[in-house]
Amino acid sequence: MKKRTDSGISAIALVDGEHYPDVIRDALRYLEEEAGYRLTAIVFLGGTEKLADISQLSYRDLPVYSGSGGIEDLRRAVEGNPAEVILDLSDEPILGYRERFALISEALSRGVSYRGGDFYFEAPSRPFICAKPAIGVWGSGKRVGKTAVSGYLARYLAEKGARPCVLTMGRGGPAEPELLARPEQIKDPYLRRRVEQGFHAASDHFEDAMMANVVSVGCRRCGGGMAGEPFYSNVEKGAVIACSQECDVVVFEGSGAAIPPVGVDAVLLVASAVQPLEYLLEYLGRYRLLLSDVVVVTICEDFLVSSDKLRSVIDGILSINPRAKVVKTVFRPRPIGDLQGKKIFLTSTAPREAVDVQAGHLAKEHGAVVVGVSSNLADREGLEKDLEGAAGAEVMATELKAAGVDTVSMFAERQGKELIYIENIPVSVDGNLEEEIDHLVALARDRFPRR
Repeated sequence: MKKRTDSGISAIALVDGEHYPDVIRDALRYLEEEAGYRLTAIVFLGGTEKLADISQLSYRDLPVYSGSGGIEDLRRAVEGNPAEVILDLSDEPILGYRERFALISEALSRGVSYRGGDFYFEAPSRPFICAKPAIGVWGSGKRVGKTAVSGYLARYLAEKGARPCVLTMGRGGPAEPELLARPEQIKDPYLRRRVEQGFHAASDHFEDAMMANVVSVGCRRCGGGMAGEPFYSNVEKGAVIACSQECDVVVFEGSGAAIPPVGVDAVLLVASAVQPLEYLLEYLGRYRLLLSDVVVVTICEDFLVSSDKLRSVIDGILSINPRAKVVKTVFRPRPIGDLQGKKIFLTSTAPREAVDVQAGHLAKEHGAVVVGVSSNLADREGLEKDLEGAAGAEVMATELKAAGVDTVSMFAERQGKELIYIENIPVSVDGNLEEEIDHLVALARDRFPRR
């Protein structure tokens, strides 16, 4: 609950028993009489070294929340009292780095900012722009498969009769939001012309338009805060364009761990099983999990992640957000063209072991004859060297990412080789992704009228 009181910024104070009660009361008076805050509640985090009885914290008859653990007490305090900001008057040994980030995540997930002695986390402002149900597809980092999942979601909705529009934002997005109203036109010649004109041609909106065959809008962003807020973006302008299309649901796709600065009705978070565990479960990874309705864990390959780590990922997600639906997936490639009997050279952003799996799948399921692979699609220098081994290929098969157009497609054009793009399809290995997409859409449509 966010609300400014008549006499100052509404705030909830966090205190502990490692400070003497009279020091705490002096600090509370300072906050109200000199610092411009109006306290609405106190949360006692524990500690008994200098506090004999919690009644010693009495200040202006404010409610004091304690006894349920810091996060739960903070949650109850925010639900029961107006607050624009949490004021952290505690420190070690009661609050270490891990405990603080858990409290910060809880506060920000409820739209409340968090301030300490020398730090400040501002709750991101994500205003609702669309007068249509909106779904966020966010990532827990880069290279987690977010665009592949977003495109799959959009195509699944379209196949069921919905009319989705996808808005993307990226580090290489257009200066002005770009509408791709005719996705069937997004073919390799179109993308090569973009490169020849000096533009980035592997932005996510091209991938969504080509792979999912849905209307998409491309935007740009620069920077990404710890809670996902871009330092700069043109997403709000792009959102107006996306929401004006003949669509009945808008999908707002994140970029890396950055989150589009617009309101959504439901959230699907894409997280990789191979990323560091603490990036997802600690710091402000917790914040993203708390806002998520569905979590798709990707790259659950047994040769890349141990069963123990995967169990820790799933258990950790559910311990932070028990209501989240979790699906474990792997990616399998689908060519946007015929590879039967053709000699191909495959380029990918995936690790080499995963590229070998992609190559094996293309050979087994699509009849390709794989003569070489490169896992350096995101490393142009390494990619250029790898392409020296592509002489025997008839077809260059590549993901539409990184250097897929400006290097691989241009190489194919110069060498007279066919170019076929590869889509990565999320395949459920535990849980049912389609069922959870249905659940996500139902939540968005239910919440939309109650914004």
